[in-house]
Amino acid sequence: MHALREIVDDAPERLTVELPLHLHHRRVEVIVIPLDEIEERPLQMKSPNYRIFPTDQVVILPREMLHER
Repeated sequence: MHALREIVDDAPERLTVELPLHLHHRRVEVIVIPLDEIEERPLQMKSPNYRIFPTDQVVILPREMLHER
């Protein structure tokens, strides 16, 4: 899915959205969210900070090997 996103600092009375060709004549959803009303989540509800480690390779085992005993 390819999403279009643009933040307008001072919204006019009307907005016009120009769609790229690949979205013409397709079913789309338009959402307008007022960014000045978004509340911060309480501190206890924030997700924990995860440590991300780089890897040299990714190994995906076949299903049969995952359930071997």
